[in-house]
Amino acid sequence: MSVRRNTALPLEEAVSDPLGVLAAFSRDLAVSLDLEGPLSSLLAGILRAVDAEAAGLFLTADDGALFCRGSMGAIGGLVPQGDPLFARCLEHGTVECDYQDPLRCGDSAWHSLLCAPLTLNGNRLGVLAVANKRNGAFTPDESGLLAAAAGAAALAISNDRLTYALDCQKGVGRDLELAAEIQRNLLPHADPAGFPVVGLNRPARLVSGDFFDFFPLDERRIPFALADVSGKGMNAALLMAKAAGLFRCLAKTYDDPADLLAAINRETCETASRGMFVTMVAGIYDHETGALWFANAGHEPPLLRAPDRSYRSFPAEAPPLGILPDLTFETHGIELAGGEFYIFTDGLTEYRYGEQEALGVEGLIQLVESHADLPLAERLNALLAELDHEGWEARDDLTVLAIDDAWVSRHD
Repeated sequence: MSVRRNTALPLEEAVSDPLGVLAAFSRDLAVSLDLEGPLSSLLAGILRAVDAEAAGLFLTADDGALFCRGSMGAIGGLVPQGDPLFARCLEHGTVECDYQDPLRCGDSAWHSLLCAPLTLNGNRLGVLAVANKRNGAFTPDESGLLAAAAGAAALAISNDRLTYALDCQKGVGRDLELAAEIQRNLLPHADPAGFPVVGLNRPARLVSGDFFDFFPLDERRIPFALADVSGKGMNAALLMAKAAGLFRCLAKTYDDPADLLAAINRETCETASRGMFVTMVAGIYDHETGALWFANAGHEPPLLRAPDRSYRSFPAEAPPLGILPDLTFETHGIELAGGEFYIFTDGLTEYRYGEQEALGVEGLIQLVESHADLPLAERLNALLAELDHEGWEARDDLTVLAIDDAWVSRHD
């Protein structure tokens, strides 16, 4: 908890009417965006109303000590944790003490002290105190005024903290929105009507730990990748951005998907932390011949859909990236022959309808087949539209990439 600068008004500006003290405080709070001015007015008004030499508002720090949030006169400083008078005030309510020998706290010397706790909904926020009554002892009316002022101050302090917390959340929200926009810009934006590769990404939160990418390497070959970073939130999003950058850079250098994954793995192992890892399928597709080569690092098995609507899956044979630096991977070569190749994250297959079982691979196949007459991009959008119906619930980021080898024959 940060300690803010003390501010105070001259004593001659203090409010003399006890009820006016609280009225002025409430009025100042209503028109001020800052607590400093109203708090100084409150302390000055109380000081004049009870005819004392000093007034201060102390807040409880994280370590239990009390620090001075605002003061007038010689009452500032830090009150140690467990101070008997202030602890008794927080525990039992308003406390008054007279000292034959002045009590010293820092640079302050107190011969009399009246304290009222700042409490709200059972939370002990601090203490409002006045010191050194000029004439006689503090009266019951003055004790009641201090208690009422402490209640008003507690509410104001609580609202101030809530406003600060909301401002911080808004700042974090703006940062997350910017991060989400950057992530969206990392994804390819090829026209599905003019390209045989299509991808979709839907984050479960504002930022995603999934990514996909593809780009034309030359007139024939298209490198592609889809990955899922372990965990959620900003840490996963940052590792996702790194993995996406590594793929985009290294895929222009490595022709063999196994070598590409090995290179990305080495780089990931150098900086991955807190047990995070990346599952990834990366490959290259030749749209002139229909040949496709890929390697799988611990990811969900891709699906090959043949023209006769039969399916074949390809389980991973190597662990994810970022765990062991010297992993080797295996490249698989297949002929699409007019078929389709699907890669997806478990956020798709783990979609649930209420308390029923997850969608699973079989459910995914059924959804693909139910929209099989649509072009590939429209088919994926229709699939997601099915999952948007009431009752379906996402458990994770959802990402899918599909390659349509029949696109070539339709566009010859």
